[in-house]
Order: sequence, then structure tokens, then C-alpha cells
Amino acid sequence: MIYYPIFLDVQGKPVLLVGGGHVADEKLGKLVDHGADVTIVAPELIAPVRAIVEAGRARWEQREVRAGDTAGYFLVMVATDNGAVNRTVADEARGNGILVNAADDADNCDFILPSLVRRGEIAIAASTGGTSPAMARWLRERLEEFLSDDVLALAALLADVRREVRVGDHACAAHCSRAETPPPLLCKECPNRIPTDRWQEAIDAELMAMINLGDMDGAREHLVESLGRTELVPSPFWVEEVRG
Repeated sequence: MIYYPIFLDVQGKPVLLVGGGHVADEKLGKLVDHGADVTIVAPELIAPVRAIVEAGRARWEQREVRAGDTAGYFLVMVATDNGAVNRTVADEARGNGILVNAADDADNCDFILPSLVRRGEIAIAASTGGTSPAMARWLRERLEEFLSDDVLALAALLADVRREVRVGDHACAAHCSRAETPPPLLCKECPNRIPTDRWQEAIDAELMAMINLGDMDGAREHLVESLGRTELVPSPFWVEEVRG
């Protein structure tokens, strides 16, 4: 099985979690940390899961799962060791057009959960397609080493400069007769367009050395110069009227 990698926005989305044991605990923590609106259906909860419920971060219906429970949910997560329950819940969820994940039960999964490393706004997911949890953990530990303070500082700098660039893009587009609906906003002939490759090339050894030394002002200046966007260049397609 080759899985298509994807990051989902679960903020405020209704998620059904069937089960209240250790596997449910592993899934629940990440779900609530990412803002999911989780309902747990299980006869009993282990202490860590109960603590999350008591803190008001998830709801609990103390009972066995039953027909009709999956209706209206964005995602369904099954965390039981009962294959028959997994199959019943998965079949119903799919019938309702809902994606389902069943722990350690690939036949009843529409997607699997990768090993995740997160620091700040950076998230890196690693997966072995469900074939080797040990390998996934090995990868995660090395990715944690990769996400150093320098990498986080680079990410913050790139995000900040990109925001400034987008402000310039909007200013250029407001004068231009060829502006496109964003993205990409700027027309292909625009002298202010920054090619994707230029962003990659700008992350060079000199930039990383400045970041390592803590010279963020110098790093910002070097990055902007490398991008070739210290100021907007009047486009031949600018018009006198400024669009509102």
C-alpha cells in the first residue's frame, strides 16, 4: 500500500474516537492538541484519557459503540482490539463518506498516522507505510535532532520575509492590469515575481552562518538581497488607477 501524505485541519472539526485505553490515549492527545472537537465512546477510560475529559478537552459517552454513531463526524478513529468492532465502525463510517482510522488494523483504515515531529510551526511526518513502527520511531528521533534552533530561526525568518513580500505583491497587483486572482497574484511577466528556485537558492551557507551567530538583522538583509526584492520595480503593465 502506498499512502498519499496529507496534513488535515481538524481545528473545531467533530471527531469520533471509539475506545478509551492506551491506544486511544495516543490518538486523543494529538487530536485535542490540534483543536479537534472529540467525542469518545467507550465503556471505561484509563486515567490519562479520563484526565483529558475531566479537563473539558473532550466529551465521553460511557457505553459501547452502536449503529449510527459515526453520522455527522469529520473523522472516525477506532482504538479497540476487537476486529469485529473495527470492521463494523469502519464500514458504517465509509458508508457515510467519512474517513476512518483503526489502530493496528490496516484493512479497516482509509489512512494511517505517521510518526510526527513538531517544533514551533514546523511539523515533519515520517511513515513506513505501516510496515515498521520501529523504523518510524528511529526516523522520528533523528528528525528531532535535525530541528535545531537554527532551523527554527530560519523558518521564522522565511515566514516573516514572505509576509513582507506578499504585501509588496498586493501593492504591485493594485496598480496592474494583468494581476491574477491570488495565488499567484502577480502575472507571469511581472518584474517583481520571485521564482520558487530563488527562494531555495537564497538559503545558502552565508545565510545559515549569520543565523548560527545570532545575526538576524544581517540574515534578513542577506535574504532580501538574495531574493532581489529590496523594492518594487514599476511594471510595464501598471495603470494609473489604483484598484480598491
